[in-house]
Amino acid sequence: MRQLSPTRKESLWDFMNEVERAFDEAWRTPATRGSNERGEGFIPAVDLHETDDLYLVSMDLPGVAEKDVKIDVQNGRLAVSGERRRETRSNENGFKRYERSYGRFERLFALPQDVNQDGIKARFENGVLEIMIPKAEVAKPRSIAIEKDSGGLFSRLLGQKSVESKKSDSDQH
Repeated sequence: MRQLSPTRKESLWDFMNEVERAFDEAWRTPATRGSNERGEGFIPAVDLHETDDLYLVSMDLPGVAEKDVKIDVQNGRLAVSGERRRETRSNENGFKRYERSYGRFERLFALPQDVNQDGIKARFENGVLEIMIPKAEVAKPRSIAIEKDSGGLFSRLLGQKSVESKKSDSDQH
C-alpha cells in the first residue's frame, strides 16, 4: 500500500479506493461471485486519472451492454453496478474451459470533497465506460491591498470626516 503524502493529491484517492476494494473483496462470498471455475466474479478493471479540472474514471466492461450498467452518486460515493451476462449456447458440450468471468458487479468509489456532483457525465463506447467528474469551482487565492485612510468605510459608517476633509473645510472659512 502507498504511504499517504500531503503533497500528492492522487495518493489519498488511491489509498481510499484500495481500502474500499479490500473491504469489498473481504465480504464477497462464493454465492455473490460469478460463475467461472476459479469462483471469482466479474470485477471490471478501472483506471483513475486526475487533471486540473476533473477526475476521470475509465472502466473496462467488455461484453457488457450499456443497458446493463447503472451509475449512482449518493452520500459522497460513486457506485457503478451492472451485469456481464453469459452467452447462452445451444451446445455447451464443446466447451473445455471457462476463464472469462460473468455475473453481477459493483465498484464503489469515495468521491473527493472538491467535486461538482451535478456535473458528472458518463459515456460508454467500445466496451469502455468513462465517467467524467468535474472539480468544483473554488475561490482562487488572492492578495488584498490595504487602502490608505482617506475617510474610509469606517469613518463614513461612523459619520466622521477624514482629517483631510476637516482641514479643507477649515481652509475655506
